[in-house]
Parts: sequence; structure tokens; C-alpha cells
Amino acid sequence: MASLKTIAAAVTPKLLAITLFLALGNVIYGYDTASFGGVQAIPAFGKQFGIFDPTLGQYALPAKTSSLLTSLAFAGKLIGTIIIGPCTERFGHKFGMLLVCIFTIIGTIIECTSKKAAQFLVGRIIVYIGVGIVENVVPTYQSEIVPAPARGFVVGSLQMFLVCGALVASGVNRRYSEFVISSGWIIPVAIQLVAPVLILLGLYFIPPSPRWLLYKGRRDEAIAVLENVRPKRDVAAGLCVEEANAIEESIREEAKLRKSGTNEKLGWIDLFKGPNLRRTTIATLVFAFQQLTGQGFSSQYGTYVFITNVRVVCGVAYFDSNSVFYIREGLGSMAFTYSLINTAISVPVCFLGMVLLEYFGRRPVLIGGAFFQSLWLYIMAGIGGQSGKLPKANINMMVASVMLFNFSFSASWAPLSYVVASEVGTGALREKTMAFSSVINVICAFAVSFTLPYLLNPPYANLQAKVGYIYGV
Repeated sequence: MASLKTIAAAVTPKLLAITLFLALGNVIYGYDTASFGGVQAIPAFGKQFGIFDPTLGQYALPAKTSSLLTSLAFAGKLIGTIIIGPCTERFGHKFGMLLVCIFTIIGTIIECTSKKAAQFLVGRIIVYIGVGIVENVVPTYQSEIVPAPARGFVVGSLQMFLVCGALVASGVNRRYSEFVISSGWIIPVAIQLVAPVLILLGLYFIPPSPRWLLYKGRRDEAIAVLENVRPKRDVAAGLCVEEANAIEESIREEAKLRKSGTNEKLGWIDLFKGPNLRRTTIATLVFAFQQLTGQGFSSQYGTYVFITNVRVVCGVAYFDSNSVFYIREGLGSMAFTYSLINTAISVPVCFLGMVLLEYFGRRPVLIGGAFFQSLWLYIMAGIGGQSGKLPKANINMMVASVMLFNFSFSASWAPLSYVVASEVGTGALREKTMAFSSVINVICAFAVSFTLPYLLNPPYANLQAKVGYIYGV
């Protein structure tokens, strides 16, 4: 495994700037995910798109509206993951990032100008087309331009940028959590425009992927890109030419497998042939379990699993002063603060996960992360499943369990899923492997998001905190 010193030696300042710049795409995803969960709880949003509920004494989104706004966004993400593979193969990764910016800007403008929930939903779907694209383009581009010793560390950093976006969103939501005028929800949504605008301004200076250039027969350009982002000692030693030769050799081998004399990549059916089937299965499973291990439950509902006799719809808790646990304990104002703390924990922990994967490898970190995630979910479910009013010590332990679950997830499955999925595919099938596994990720995320309200609340399963037993498995 590469040491941090080896990684630092392999990554030049120019390459670091390129990878960090493109990682802004994940800031878009992280911001939108965390922002919308909080925006729904801002009074101004409920007043604009909800109805007045006399039993609650406030405006609130109807259950159906909230469910549609949350779950149907994944339709856009699915579209993005499907269309980006062919687009990237033909036009390159820069074109993919251009699409990310276009969809995000258009979708955000539609959201900010919405008067009806239906228009806001259209905006969210369009934004999530960009999200689906960025989840494929950025890791595949980074895995193709970053040298092997630093590849896992750099690709793993994508989750850290996602969390940074979520952290900004949590802070913004807390700032506007009590606003009743329209700016209370418009400003948090509009801030999402910053990242795509910055990407648009700098996209011209991002070089194409060397592998993509070689697929197009543009050898001199590919070598020039490599020499531009590799250490001077490697350039002087002719290692960039050797790297280009190695990539070309892999392309020729892939062409032989296809029994073709061209540099065209393999087709979708090749994902399920020979050794590629195992590669596809690995990428698919890591992305599926990233969702099925309960991270959606923790991020969207964790703050509210301590509430009894409360109506929770797709991550939004509508408070009743006689039944809400936080208010009953004098902690009702802490919901946004807990969310902010939980997100802030994830930033340094994601960096820890990137270090762990270099020292211990992918498999041990994933296994260890899964073990501890299950442990914290079981503890939360065991404590929260007790009848009657819980002692304060038990309450604190439940809060700690949710945060420790987030700690374990952020150090393992969160960053490593992107690393494994982007690395495991062959060069000819890398984009397709990433796209197919991302589709499975979207389906699993939708399934978790759609079923959680029914698992948590009456008159359905009403498991509340005991839902931790399901995801702990």
C-alpha cells in the first residue's frame, strides 16, 4: 500500500488543482442532498408549498407532496447515469462536466422561481440529472489521470467533498431555520449555483483524460497531458511516454478481445462476460451496500428517531408540542444543530478513511466499517425500542449511536465505494462499469428513501428506532 509520502510525491501541484477543482462537482451533490432535507423543515418552505395543518398550528407539506419531492428526484439521477456513458466515450469527460453545470444551473433556477410544488419537483429532477452525471464523470476521470500510487486516495476524497457540501448546507439551513418569508428557502436553494458557476469558469483549463485521447488516436496530445501533470523527474526519465505506451497496449488487448482492429470500447453486454462479470458484480455490490447499510436512514432520519408519536414524512418532522421528544426534553431547537454536528464529524473522518485504505487495503476497511455500522444500529434500536419514557442517559446514547454510525460509514463505505467502483472495471469498460453500478446505487437509494416512512411510522410498520435492526443485518 502506498504511504502518504509516496502519494505526495506522485501528485504535482497542477494535478492536485485539477482533481480538487473537478471535485467541486461532488460539492453540488452533497449540498443538494443535505440542503433539501433541511429546507423542508424551514417554515417559509412549508408556507410556500404546503397547507395549514390546524392540529400542528403551522404550514406543512402534505405527505404525498413531500414523498414525491424526495423520491422522484432519483428519476433524474437515473437518467444522468444512463446518458453519461455514451456521452463521455464520444465527447470526453469535460463535456460531461459541462452537462453537470448546465443541468444544475437550469434546475436550480427552476426551483428558486417555483410557486407550486410541481415546478419545484421538475427543478429537482433536472438538478439530479447533473448529480447522476457527476457521480460517474469525476471518479472515472480522476482514476484515468491520477497515477496509480495516489489513485485510491484521490478518488476516495470525493466523499469528503460531498460531505463538505453537506456541511455548508447544514450551516445554511440552521441560519434560515426559523425564517417565515420566502427568502428563507430561496437563499439556501440558490447557494447551490455557486459550485457549477465556478466549474464553468475553470473548465476550459481542465485537460482531457489521456486514456480518452489515446482511444481517439491522439497520442501526442495524450503524452502532452501526462507530461503536464506528472513530476518533472518522471518526464525527464521518459516515464510519461512509457505510461502512454502501456495504455495503448491495454487498448490493443481490449480490441483483440472484441476481435476488432479499432480502438472502440467494449459494449454493455461485455460487462457480464468472462472475468468482467466478477468486476461488474463487485462494483455493483459496493454501491448497493453503500445504501443498504442504512446511511440514508442515518442522514435523513437519524435526528428524528428519538421522537415518539410524531408524523415524519421523508425526513421532515412536523412537531406536536405534546408528543415530540426533543421539545418535551427542552431540546426542540437542537434538531438543526445535531444535523450540523453530525455532518461536521464526517469531514475529518472521510480523510481518515482515505488514509486507512492506503495502509490496510480496501477489503479490511469495508469489513471493519460494516461491523461497526451494524453495532451502532443495534445499540440504537435496542435502546430506542424500549417502551415508555427513556432516561436521559439512554437518550444521549442514542444520539451518540447515530453519530458513531456516521463516523463508521464516513471512514469506510462512504469513500471506498467510489474507489472500488472506479478501479475495478477494465479501461475499456470503466465508464460502463461505473454507470451500471451507479444505476443500482440509484435504485437502492430510491428503495430506502421510499420505504423508510412506512417502516418508521404509524399506521404502517411503526418500527421507529427499531428499524435499526433491519439495516444492521
